[in-house]
Amino acid sequence: MVSAELLVQQIVNGLFFGGQLALIAVGLTLIWGVARVLNFAHGAMFMLGGFGGYFALAATGNVLVALLAGMAVTFVAGFVIEYVLIEPLRDREEFDVASMIVTLGFAIALENAVRIEWGSQQRAFPNFVQGVWNVAGISINVQRLSVFVIAVVALMGLFLVISRTKLGLAIRAVSQDSQTALLMGVRPKRVYAATFGFSTALAGLAGVLLAPQFAVYPSVGWYPFLLAFVVVMIGGLGSIRGTLVSAMAIAIVRSVSLIWVSSEATMMIIFAIMIVVLVAMNDGIGGVIDG
Repeated sequence: MVSAELLVQQIVNGLFFGGQLALIAVGLTLIWGVARVLNFAHGAMFMLGGFGGYFALAATGNVLVALLAGMAVTFVAGFVIEYVLIEPLRDREEFDVASMIVTLGFAIALENAVRIEWGSQQRAFPNFVQGVWNVAGISINVQRLSVFVIAVVALMGLFLVISRTKLGLAIRAVSQDSQTALLMGVRPKRVYAATFGFSTALAGLAGVLLAPQFAVYPSVGWYPFLLAFVVVMIGGLGSIRGTLVSAMAIAIVRSVSLIWVSSEATMMIIFAIMIVVLVAMNDGIGGVIDG
């Protein structure tokens, strides 16, 4: 018999992880919503951000510098990926498939380049803060709480940029109709590149924030990417609200399921949920939420 305290504890843990997972998944769905690219290099950006933060922290000992470094290096990487690899493919009839193949190839190439340069060993990343709070019998890890808060602030910052700035207006215009936006003076190529940069910067930030939990090594990005991919499929490609709801729900399901089954079985449950949702709703839950 599972105690109520254990169940609540796992739900709280799931909520914390959901905020972190949303940070990765929102970037993935944003790229699709604006640039119509399913970026299979998103996990590689998570890894690259982790390495950028690791080396910045080793050089300066400052966590804030590590977070900014992880975001900066992945923003530049995303900007370059769009301009150099994606944009030349945009006029092709099979653009969706071609862009997926190119980003997947880039992810594999980057992973192996990192492995050759820095080796395959896992690098430990220290917690940003220490301590555990006990609230009504529920243990709250201060590190995970801090990561959750940073993730929420970053997502709020992204939403403010999209809703309150000229760049955000351009992003929304291009996502709805790039040709009409071009006639209005918006340059879609720059918007695509900026969107790629912002999205991969979120993945890079997540790579630094979750480095104490996942460590830093060349293939670290595949598992977070797989979870984010499932979240986006359930939430609906291009639906930010659907992705947020899906991230929280999947994280809680994952956390609660671990009470009874192994992590491998938990992944089977998550994929089963994805299949059921996609069979029932072609556009995921975002088609219902966005109305």
